[in-house]
Amino acid sequence: MATEAKRAKLDDDSEFSPLHNFLNWCNQVGLILSNKVHVCKEGTVAEYGMIAKDKIEEGDILFTIPRSALLHQGTSKISALLELEKSSLASSSGWVPLLLALLYEYTSLQSHWQSYLSLWMDFKTLDQPMFWSEEEREGLLRGTGIPEAVNTDLANIQKEYTDVVLPFIARHPDVWNRDKHTLEMYTKLVAFVMAYSFQEPQEVDEDDEKGGKTCNPPIMVPMADMLNHVSNHNACLEFTPVRMHKHFMNNLKMVCVRPIYKGEEVFNTYGQMANWQLLHMYGFTEPYPSNSNDTADIPISVLYKSVVEGGQSNLDQQLVDERWEMLCQMTQNRETFVFGKQGCLTDTELHAFLKFCKKTGAVHVYRRIFRVQRKSSMGGCG
Repeated sequence: MATEAKRAKLDDDSEFSPLHNFLNWCNQVGLILSNKVHVCKEGTVAEYGMIAKDKIEEGDILFTIPRSALLHQGTSKISALLELEKSSLASSSGWVPLLLALLYEYTSLQSHWQSYLSLWMDFKTLDQPMFWSEEEREGLLRGTGIPEAVNTDLANIQKEYTDVVLPFIARHPDVWNRDKHTLEMYTKLVAFVMAYSFQEPQEVDEDDEKGGKTCNPPIMVPMADMLNHVSNHNACLEFTPVRMHKHFMNNLKMVCVRPIYKGEEVFNTYGQMANWQLLHMYGFTEPYPSNSNDTADIPISVLYKSVVEGGQSNLDQQLVDERWEMLCQMTQNRETFVFGKQGCLTDTELHAFLKFCKKTGAVHVYRRIFRVQRKSSMGGCG
């Protein structure tokens, strides 16, 4: 994902560059950037990033962001309208209010976030597989599960836009324009949220533990979303209040979690993600073997085919199908078995499947899976 080198000190040399305008906006909204770092394209692994100008110690704050600078449905200029229409904007993704806020702010010349959003002019840098041709996805990514995931994404996006967004646009022609706020733009914004948004951790209380909890909706966090990702990251975004001058400020902060030396890039973490997840959601992978969270996923459907191969009698096939249905219920219809570098990550479901193999006489499959499990436990996924 390394990009062509840009001219040095882009933020200093070009008074009218998007990055220069963004950094000026950061000063205006109260975002405080440490003098030990600078934002640039030169020397980063991909597009914009952050480079250390001096050694940074563990625990140092790299920047703080006031919550008023965050972009979401509660801070957008159309927040009142989104709140009024809240019930009609419900969807399976839960993203519609944020996406509508982005759709409005991105196409408004008077947007408070114009300098921030102009960093992604026309979203030309988005390179997730959803923007590849179907032939590319099938030819290059077959067996990874990504083509199927992308097809599901695209179908859901179109349904959400048709069933939820278009009726909303039609109800408010004074704010929205169907010719400008198109499905194509909506799809790009979904990819933008997928790749650049953050989700604030849910506070846990007794009611959550008893009745389950709902996740917070995604939010856009300027500056934090410019940091690139590696699994062995050296910085982390914290949502807890910051103590400044004997007072607590309701800010977010990016904190150094291990020493960063002069000239090194500052890396955040997007979570514990395997390479197929990184490619699907962000459009890149980590080179082998640097991704400590990488996995090998075996589709359960493939294992089922292995069980039934050999041509059992009708009676045997009926027994297999009955026990397979029971197994699917026990494993909550999980679609894959996941193997990480430290062993199987879905061991409860795997053990249930191994018992199924033994009871149905599929000893050949049992032995294959047992060998994969043992090899994974010894430190390898392949």
